[in-house]
Amino acid sequence: MAVITMSRHFGAGGTTLGGRLSKRLGYRYVDDQLIKDVAKNVGVSVGEVKTFEKRGTSKLMKLLDWVVSPDFIERHTSNRRELDEKRYVEEVKSIILRLYEKDNVVIIGRGGNYALRGYPNTIHVLLVADKEHRIRFLADKYHMTPAQAERAIRRADMIRERFLNCFSEETNHDDPMLYTIILNMGYVSMDKAEDLIASLAQEVKK
Repeated sequence: MAVITMSRHFGAGGTTLGGRLSKRLGYRYVDDQLIKDVAKNVGVSVGEVKTFEKRGTSKLMKLLDWVVSPDFIERHTSNRRELDEKRYVEEVKSIILRLYEKDNVVIIGRGGNYALRGYPNTIHVLLVADKEHRIRFLADKYHMTPAQAERAIRRADMIRERFLNCFSEETNHDDPMLYTIILNMGYVSMDKAEDLIASLAQEVKK
């Protein structure tokens, strides 16, 4: 079987497509749970978070602010260790490698294509779309106004760029050579994208 990493432009439908694929293939779906596992292992404390917020200098803090709720962070204060980007990236890679060993998983974002670059039986997917399509998708799915969707896209794009820069020295994280398949969701329907990736997964055998 296969391990699928799903990289995406925010608003291109990666979370939706990943969920559909996991159900169709019977794969485990991993998104926010990966981040929660990392936060738990690192031992993020509320005090550390507030310090990062006040200084405004940590790329990691901006990432955590986006994907981990404050109440979750507060629940994991018993094992306090220094929080830094290197430690975070190491934890993410470690968890992704363990998921790879278990097989049959769809990993959403988190630099999965970098962590598993060169590993056999992996399918690295990138979903892209122009800004207008992304705004429409977010407006339809999450009931955002166009202005809200555009702000969310700008913020998410910035965070994605910063996060992936921690993983790799690549200057173009959308380089086609980093992926098995790239789908422009402005031209490919969700059903067709699901069919294409499912077909690839069925051809992969460990």
